[in-house]
Amino acid sequence: MAYWPSLAYPAIVGRAVLSWARDARGWVLHVAPRLLWRGSVRGLRRLVVRGVPWLLRVLWLAVVGGLWLAGCVGRYLLAYREYGPLVRELEVEGARAHRVKRARDAWRRAAYRRLWLVTGLIAGLTGGVAVLARQYGTWASWSAGLVVVTVLALVGRTRVPARAGAEAGPERGPLEPFPIADAHTRGQAADCVARAVAAEGIELRGVESTRRTPWGWEAAVVLKRGTPAGLVAKVAELETTLDLPSGGVLAAPDRGRRARVVLRLAERDPFAGVPVAPDHAPGSLSIKDAHVVGSRMSGDDLRLSLYGVHAVVIGGPGAGKSQTLRTLADAVSACADAVVWDLDPAGNGLEVLGGGVARTERDQAGIERALSDAVAMAQVRPKLLTRLGMGDAWDASPERPAVVVFCDEYPRLSDQAKALAIDLIRIGRKARVTLVLAASEATSDALGAAVAEIAALKIMHACRHADVRLVLGANMIAEGWRPDRLNPATGEAPEDAGVCYVHAAGARDPILNKIRPVPAARARLNGSHRAARGLPRVDVDSLPVPLVEVDTVDRAAVVDVLTAFGTDDRLWTDTLLSRLGTLDERYRVWTAEDLAAVLVPLEVRPGQVKIGSRNRNGYRRTALRDAWEQYRGGR
Repeated sequence: MAYWPSLAYPAIVGRAVLSWARDARGWVLHVAPRLLWRGSVRGLRRLVVRGVPWLLRVLWLAVVGGLWLAGCVGRYLLAYREYGPLVRELEVEGARAHRVKRARDAWRRAAYRRLWLVTGLIAGLTGGVAVLARQYGTWASWSAGLVVVTVLALVGRTRVPARAGAEAGPERGPLEPFPIADAHTRGQAADCVARAVAAEGIELRGVESTRRTPWGWEAAVVLKRGTPAGLVAKVAELETTLDLPSGGVLAAPDRGRRARVVLRLAERDPFAGVPVAPDHAPGSLSIKDAHVVGSRMSGDDLRLSLYGVHAVVIGGPGAGKSQTLRTLADAVSACADAVVWDLDPAGNGLEVLGGGVARTERDQAGIERALSDAVAMAQVRPKLLTRLGMGDAWDASPERPAVVVFCDEYPRLSDQAKALAIDLIRIGRKARVTLVLAASEATSDALGAAVAEIAALKIMHACRHADVRLVLGANMIAEGWRPDRLNPATGEAPEDAGVCYVHAAGARDPILNKIRPVPAARARLNGSHRAARGLPRVDVDSLPVPLVEVDTVDRAAVVDVLTAFGTDDRLWTDTLLSRLGTLDERYRVWTAEDLAAVLVPLEVRPGQVKIGSRNRNGYRRTALRDAWEQYRGGR
C-alpha cells in the first residue's frame, strides 16, 4: 500500500482539470454572452441617461454664447458706446447745430465702416469653410461646425453661473467671507461681495449686475439702510476681507439711485497695456472737439475738451502731472484753430514740443507779461462779438484761434501773476482764452479756493487728503473720490503714475483714468512738423498793441537759424539757407529775402562777411544771438 498515493495524486489532479475545463466551456458558451449583453444594455442606458442631457446642455451653452457674441457684434456695429454719449452731451448742452451734425456724421461713418468690416470678415470665413468642404469633403464642414459649437459653448459657459452644486464652492460658514480670487462665476462673486460687506456691518438688499472684467470684478450693491458714505469709508477694510491689493476696491455711488453703490474690485492693474496717446497730423484737430487723452477703467476712452474750459491739475512729485500737461498740450498744438502758451517759473515746461508752442516764458517778469496779455485779450474779444457776428462767445477759427495757456508750478508764481491767473479764469471762458494750472498741492495759500471752484475741469493725480477737499469739495471723499489713495512713482517703480480722477463734463463718476503718455521723441517731432506747417496766429483785432509787435517775430525760425550756425560764428547767406533746408522742409523754398524778412523784427540785417579771402553777404551768429537774447529779455 506504500505506493498508492503516488498513483492516486495524478488521477485526482486530472479529474480536477477536466472539471475546470467543463466549467470554463459552460461560462464561455452560456454565462459570458449573458453578462456581455447585460453590460451593453446597461452602458447604453447610462450613455442615454447621462449623455443626452450633457449634449443638450452643450447646445444650450452654444446658443447662449452665440446670442452674447451677436449682441457684442451688434453693439460694435451701432458704435453707440463711442459716439452716443458725445452726441447726447452736445444736444443737452445746447451746442451749435454744426457741431451736433459733425458728431452725427462721424457716428454714421464709423457705423458704415464697421458694417463693411464685419460683412467682409463673415464672407471670408464662409468662403474658407466652403473651400475646405470642396477640397476635403463633408467631414471638413462637420469638423468646422464642431469647432464653432465648442467655441460658442465655452463662451456661453462664461456667461452663465455654475450649477447649484458647484455654486457654493468650498465648504464655509453661512456668513463667512472668502477672498474674491476664489470666485469663478458671477454667482460666486456676488456671494463673495455680499459676505464681505455684511462682515463690515453694512446691511444689503442684494447684489446685482455682477460682471467679470479684464482686471477683476464689478458689482453693484443695494443698501438696505444707511448712506453710501458708510460703505465708501470701508473700502480699506474690504480690501483686506477680499484679499485685494492696496487701492483694489473702488466705490462709486450711483447718482441716479442713492441706495446703489458700484464696487470695482481690481485684482490686477486695470491699465496694463494702455497705448500711448494718438498721434495727430498738424492742423488735423479742432479745439471745439473733445480729444482722446486717456483711458477709463470702464474700458472707454477719456475725452476732454479745453474749448472755453479752464483746468486744474493736481499731483505730487512722480504722480504724472507733467505728462498730463504734455498730452493735453500735444492735442491742442495739433488743432488748426488754437495756439499753446507755455509758462513755467521753475522747470522746462513744454519745451519738448519745441516749435509747436507759440509763446514760452520762464522768468517771473515774462510770465506776468504773458498773463497780462491773456487777460487783456479776454477783455477785448467780448467787445468784438457783435461786430464779427459770433453770438454769445468767441467762435475759434484758424484766422481767430483760441488760446490755451499752460502754467506749471502755480505756487511759485509771483503774487501779481497769481492775481492775473485768477482774473483770466473768471473772464476768459467767453473769449476762448483758457488757463490750465498745475500744482503739486492745493493748500489754501498755494491754490486759492476761487481757482478750484471756477475751473470746470479738475484732474487729480496722487495727492493728499486735504487737496481733495479743497479742489473737489468737502463731501466728494464720501462720494468715492479718493486720489489720496493713489501712490506716486518711486524710484524705478511706476506705481500709479499717470492714474487720476477726472471731474469734468461727461465724467462725473469717481472712476480711475490713465492719461496716455506722449513719448518725448514723438513730441519733438510733432513740434517741428507743426512749426513747419505754420502755427495759427492770434488775430490782430483781439491783441493788445505790445503783443501785436511781439507776435511779428517768427520764434521757431529764429531758433532754427541759430541752430543752423552750429559752431560757426559767421556764414554766407546761401550757406545758411542750405543748412536750414536740411533742418526742415519748410526752409527749402526760402530765398535770401525770406530769411532777411524773418530777422528784420530783431533788427538783424545781412552784411559783408569775410570767410577765407572772399567777402559775400551773410550773417554773424554773435549779432543774431545778442539780438535774440535782448528780445526775449525785453518781453
